[in-house]
Amino acid sequence: MTSADHISSTGGAEVLRLDAIDFVRGGTPILSGIDLTVRAGEHWALIGANGAGKSTVLSLCGAVEHPTRGTVHVLGHQLGRVDVRELRALIGHVNPRHPLASPLTARDVVLTGATGTVEKVPRWEPDADVLARADYLIEALGLAHIASSSWLTMSQGERGRALIARALLPDPALLLLDEPKMLKGDTRCLLSQSTGYALAA
Repeated sequence: MTSADHISSTGGAEVLRLDAIDFVRGGTPILSGIDLTVRAGEHWALIGANGAGKSTVLSLCGAVEHPTRGTVHVLGHQLGRVDVRELRALIGHVNPRHPLASPLTARDVVLTGATGTVEKVPRWEPDADVLARADYLIEALGLAHIASSSWLTMSQGERGRALIARALLPDPALLLLDEPKMLKGDTRCLLSQSTGYALAA
């Protein structure tokens, strides 16, 4: 079972709402009867044992998964009634299990944050502002020396920092951090400058 710790609140507009969520994978119940509301200016942390469903909650909030039953509203949009590609472009999601299997460079991985996709979008080209922000984040997170290195050859730590840069690239309205304990002090400082609302597990 997952519990949620409320870190801070200003009572603002609704950013996330999960209503009566059940999630079943391969016949196995993962989540049952989950309700959660996050408002503007709030930061939450989900706490629970391994396998409790924390990452699944984040995947629902990040429009990566859809619930088996119940409704999920993200940034004012209900999953199932919105173009999830457009919605994902507003969300920064740091997922240590990022499912990339192709040899994108570290820089290309960061740039996929602009489209909210795992792979590069065919025929999409970043504009000058996106490229400049990507280069800034790559430098700030100490990745400049491996910017041209393949994802497949990067260490876990390097991958983690690339995913953080990817999440921050669009200056997201919502920031989701899976396993934030991996974050170092300078990275936490960079994340604190984000204008997005945060949910961590």
